[in-house]
Amino acid sequence: MPEKKSRSYLKRQKELILQALTDPKFRKLLQENPKEALGVKRLTSDMKKEVQLVLAAVKGINSQISALADELLCANGGGCGIAAG
Repeated sequence: MPEKKSRSYLKRQKELILQALTDPKFRKLLQENPKEALGVKRLTSDMKKEVQLVLAAVKGINSQISALADELLCANGGGCGIAAG
């Protein structure tokens, strides 16, 4: 049976996802040096899983945003993009 996550844990995940989405420097640091990004000396196995989950969530959200933007810009078979030649 999956373990239930505490509210504080879920809140922390949401905050990390938001920061990774809105702060490209933090996202890059989280990818390249998660210990520094999280301000810890050592990553536990749970922290490693959390970082992987956050980065996967950010990647998924970015993909969804990109797909929606393409749909909006190319709606109704019109020219795609703002600067149509």
